[in-house]
Order: sequence, then C-alpha cells, then structure tokens
Amino acid sequence: MFVRMRAAIAISILVTTLAGCQSTGGGTDGVPASMVPPAMDATATTAGGAPADIADLVNAPATRAQGQMQARGYAFTQQQGSTTYWWNPKTTICATTVTSNGKFQIIGTATAHYCGQQ
Repeated sequence: MFVRMRAAIAISILVTTLAGCQSTGGGTDGVPASMVPPAMDATATTAGGAPADIADLVNAPATRAQGQMQARGYAFTQQQGSTTYWWNPKTTICATTVTSNGKFQIIGTATAHYCGQQ
C-alpha cells in the first residue's frame, strides 16, 4: 500500500509539473517560442518521435490540432490516407500526423522530400 501511495504522489507531482510547461497556443501561457534556445527549436523529439514543439497535440481533436500546427509555423503539404505531412520552414522539420477517430493519434517526422523539399 505504501508503494502505491508513493507512486500516486510521484505521478501527481509529475503531472502538476508538466501541466505548467504546456502551452495551448494562445500565447498567454507556457514558454514563448522566443525563449526556446535555437539549438532546441523543434530539433528535439519526444520518446515517441514527435517534434518537441508539437508533441502535446497527440490525442488532440484534429480540427484544433491542425490550427495549432499552423499557429506553430507548420504548413500543410500533402495527405496520404490518414497521414498528413506538414513542413516548418523555420525549423526545416517535416512532421507527420496520423488522424484516427477525429484525433491526432500519432505525430512523428519524415524526410524533407515528403514535404516537397529537396
């Protein structure tokens, strides 16, 4: 029982800590993009392979997430089935999103040629 309680407290602290780091894209919360060191500017990826600047959009409703992609500098380039490719010219990242059940289920990266880049 002690182990479960300790794990629950640790998870609660982690969730509370991470919640303060996320941005809804409204520009009034989270860390402004201008404060992110250039070396980390969407070059870092999460363990799941999503670019760090859009990883929070996993499981987000697709309509809202598409708007957030554009607000964060990504432009739609093409769609193949449920996979959409997005290009960010500032970071030169070609991101992929897989939509299922109306949500972004998977976010990852692809080589630049999938986004129409050489």
